[in-house]
Amino acid sequence: MATEGVTARRAIWKRLTEDLGVTALVGNRIYYQVRPDGATYPCIVLNVISVVPRRDLNGVAWTETRIQVTVMAQTESVAEAVATAVRRALEGLQGSVAGLDVIEARVEAGVVIYQEDTRQTHHHVDVVVTHKGGV
Repeated sequence: MATEGVTARRAIWKRLTEDLGVTALVGNRIYYQVRPDGATYPCIVLNVISVVPRRDLNGVAWTETRIQVTVMAQTESVAEAVATAVRRALEGLQGSVAGLDVIEARVEAGVVIYQEDTRQTHHHVDVVVTHKGGV
């Protein structure tokens, strides 16, 4: 069972910060909600999109949390390399991660957007984390 204060976002952050394929490309530049001013590229920003409790006859049986992992890079090739590393690190993730009982993580969608004003490529990867516990 999940411990108090443990979230799917925190579990995803922990997994990404411990994955050598990801950290070889972005180091420790993995943030929540916004990229800090002055942070270098490439980097990753995590945003929680939705938290959906799934119920059975006894109440909430599990929760599905959708997290958007946004890779930001100066070039499309770097953004794609980081996004590929993210997908490999998260697809099929199971077990206890940062104290959260992860039933399964699955990569569901991805879209690449070129930011004309900043001349950056943002690669968005949506991950659904099915886990025990609430948020």
